[in-house]
Amino acid sequence: MTASSLSLPQANFKMALWQLEADSMSSSDLYVWIASSGLPDDIAIKLHQLAHYTEKVGNKVISVGKIILIKIIEFIKAHPYLSIGIALGAVVGLLVNTIPFFGQFLAPLATVLGITLGAIAGHRLDKRRQGKELFNIGVIGVTEEIVEIAKEFFQLLIEVFSLVFQEVTSK
Repeated sequence: MTASSLSLPQANFKMALWQLEADSMSSSDLYVWIASSGLPDDIAIKLHQLAHYTEKVGNKVISVGKIILIKIIEFIKAHPYLSIGIALGAVVGLLVNTIPFFGQFLAPLATVLGITLGAIAGHRLDKRRQGKELFNIGVIGVTEEIVEIAKEFFQLLIEVFSLVFQEVTSK
């Protein structure tokens, strides 16, 4: 669904379904998944803290943090190579950080480049797995991949949250 095709009742319904899904998944289940995904402990703990974030919308309390984490989990399951590419890019950054003297200065750049290139390569592998054709491999193609990754992840989430919160603020 595109932003123009989702009505306010549809957004409310989708938010209600997401809230039911969030209510059915315990915080400890989310933490087990996060911890078993191979993330460093401090990141897993921060993500677990996000699961407790709620927001009052009208007369309802929405588990925004849990919903975001569940959507991240669903996105990772739907795009396994993208996830692996990002993880490998983060590992490159960590490895560069271990280089004596220069590592601490090069690590931020290596991490950003590693994650970006890993995400693009993984996304391309996911597209091939889905039977989609790759057209452009130049700078334009890479830029298109980055935009496509962000669009796929944030499109529905932003659409639903904006419509639901717009209704609350207009009252």
